[in-house]
Amino acid sequence: MGNKVARVILGIVIIVGILVGAYFILPGSVHYPIKAFIQEKTNDNYSKVIEPLKAAKVPKNKDFTFGDAFESNTEHPAWTIEESDVDDKGNGSYIIYADGFNITVALESEENSDGLITRTNAHFRCRFDVTKEGSVIKVNNKTMEEGKPIYPSQIEVDQDVYSQSNTSNDYYQKCLDSLCGK
Repeated sequence: MGNKVARVILGIVIIVGILVGAYFILPGSVHYPIKAFIQEKTNDNYSKVIEPLKAAKVPKNKDFTFGDAFESNTEHPAWTIEESDVDDKGNGSYIIYADGFNITVALESEENSDGLITRTNAHFRCRFDVTKEGSVIKVNNKTMEEGKPIYPSQIEVDQDVYSQSNTSNDYYQKCLDSLCGK
């Protein structure tokens, strides 16, 4: 009897180990939506922080919110959250990632005729550095206002990273334009 119980427990441990291992080796287009689904169901702060970001306008694309742009122009969109120094009331610092897949991003530099970069079937990721204090949400230390655009601190297209603070080229804004289908 004890031998059968041990076998059942060992079988359950092996199956759980296989499922956890499979989750971590999944491609991002599957991994991030699963992670977002789990966070949405288990994290009380998820909607309080994510929904205002989804409703925020994309800079220089006033017809699009970030939520609309990711839903309509990427496949498998997912919004994930990393908490840092968050108290019981949800106040603290967060890093929010918005991921989308299978988007074409064409980046043409006006400064350089050799500056055309085109990514097809790309992984597009925006990073937002968020601070929540009561009902006030700040992105990159600027208070969010309804109907106003917000700027991600970073945009990643495949392995290329474009920072809001780097204004030496116009690739950052062109990434946002591509997200909006332009």
